Amino acid sequence: MKSKLALLLAVCLGCSLVLSGCWNSRELNELAIVSGIGIDTLDGKPGYKVTFQIINPSSSAQTTGSASNQPPIVIVSATDRTIFGALRKASRRATRQLFFAHTQLVLIGESLAKSGITSIFDIFERSHELRLNSAVLVSKGTDAASVLKLLTTLETMPSMGLLKKMQNTSSVWGENRRITVFDVINGITGESDFTINGVQIVGDAIEGQIKSSLEQSDPMVGSLMSGLGVFKEGQLIGWLNGPESRGTQWVLDKVNETSVNVNSPDMEEDIAINIFYSKTKVRVELREGKPVFHVHIREEGILNETGGFVDLSKEEELKRIEQGIAEKTAAEVRLAVKTAQEMKTDIFNFGNELKRTHPKEWERVQQDWSAAFAEGELDLRVDAYIRSTGMRLKPYIPAKK
Repeated sequence: MKSKLALLLAVCLGCSLVLSGCWNSRELNELAIVSGIGIDTLDGKPGYKVTFQIINPSSSAQTTGSASNQPPIVIVSATDRTIFGALRKASRRATRQLFFAHTQLVLIGESLAKSGITSIFDIFERSHELRLNSAVLVSKGTDAASVLKLLTTLETMPSMGLLKKMQNTSSVWGENRRITVFDVINGITGESDFTINGVQIVGDAIEGQIKSSLEQSDPMVGSLMSGLGVFKEGQLIGWLNGPESRGTQWVLDKVNETSVNVNSPDMEEDIAINIFYSKTKVRVELREGKPVFHVHIREEGILNETGGFVDLSKEEELKRIEQGIAEKTAAEVRLAVKTAQEMKTDIFNFGNELKRTHPKEWERVQQDWSAAFAEGELDLRVDAYIRSTGMRLKPYIPAKK
């Protein structure tokens, strides 16, 4: 009997050691939840300026008095030779311990991006709190701290507003896509170059930090998703804007939905087509030592608007519109590839595709792939189809005589 009791006591003690999950617990009211991180250079000096966007619990709590007039975020910055050192130094200004498990956004200043970002993401892979699925943006024409300080409409948390803005334009316009810390690390370590979404400030950045700037129906200050930053060997070397950005996403098979305007018999670009499906297939080969990029895009859309008379009951009219969609898509793809070749940056993963399918041919051009890519030939085919024209085949707009 005594042996059974001793065994039971030993089991209970063993379980207590294994199940003691709260040994390093931290109370919520002792934490400062970081929603966004901005990283900038130190004006030529070695090290980083790291800015933390912290959620202000007082602004969202059901309290009265001065607390209700506080902004929804608090900005804390620190400088150090390393990002981790800046993180620890921030404790001198923060009344609570910084907590990074809910960080949604990592913002890189343009000057830092130009000098190189290969080393700043090392801490994200080593830390158990920093998240690899946090979105990454590059501040265009300004530093990261200025963007993080902006207050936003509709969304209480500015970092969440930037994240949703990126997701929204990615899902319905197609010039951007969600890029995470994990994607950037893969781009740095891969054979090809890569891109990161850009964001710029519209209006006076200082005014955008004041809560009163939001007390109008049309705020004069805000942020705007703007193009793709092109990175080669971890350094920002240029920007892709407008059609170049969307052409890049088409090649990368990252267009979920977008809108294309084509010509009608009466006017230019007054027929709006909503592209709801797009699929891209890429094949790369060497032909007489020169790379050939075979790109096949198949897309389907719905005709949403016509500005002039278009007789959609005629099959030849539909074929003409489908041809216009294909030509518009092909023009943007060719522009994107041409711009990338001028920069000698393979942002389309052509090198990785050649390495995967033809490893022996890849070994022949691996050492000078940038030059080989710049001389490559694009073999492009675009098939476009209209799947619906709405409820009216002949619009009420009369044809011009």
